Amino acid sequence: MSSFFELKGKKSARLKAVTFALMSEYKEIGSFIDRTYKVVRQDLMNRFKEADVNITPEQWVILSKLGEEDMFLTDLANFSFRDKPTVSRIVDLLQEKNLVEKEKDKVDGRKYHVKITAAGRVLVEKAIPKVEQSRALGWSNLSENEYETLIRLLDKVFVNYSEKDTN
Repeated sequence: MSSFFELKGKKSARLKAVTFALMSEYKEIGSFIDRTYKVVRQDLMNRFKEADVNITPEQWVILSKLGEEDMFLTDLANFSFRDKPTVSRIVDLLQEKNLVEKEKDKVDGRKYHVKITAAGRVLVEKAIPKVEQSRALGWSNLSENEYETLIRLLDKVFVNYSEKDTN
C-alpha cells in the first residue's frame, strides 16, 4: 500500500505535467497583458509629470469619466472594473485635491454621488493631450484592422473570464 506522501507526490507530478502542458499550449497571456499595462501606465505617468498633471492613470480613469457625467460611487466602480473600496480611496484622493466633490445621496444615504469640480475640469483639459499622445504611441504600429482585432480579442478573453463557471 502506498503512503500518503507517495500518493501526494504522484498527484503533484501529474498536476505539474498537466499544468506544463496547458502552459505550453496557452501562452502566458497574463504576462503579456501585465507588461503592456505597466509600460502604458509608466508612459502616462511620465507624460502627466512633464505637464504638471498631478494624478495617476487610475485617478485619470475616474476623473475623465466624471468629466462626462456625475455618477454614484458604485457606478464608478462598475465602470472602472475596480472594487468599491479602491474607487472610494481614489475618489477621496481626488477630493483632497479639490478635483471632485462627494456627497451622500438624499434618497439612499448609503450611496455617494460624485461630481467633478471646476478645478477637475481644468485638469482634465490639461491631461487630454497627454493621454492622446500616449494612445497614439501605443497604436502607432497598428493598422485600424489590427487595432479592431486586438480590441475584439481582448473583449473575448474578458468575456471568457467574466462568464466562467464558479465551480
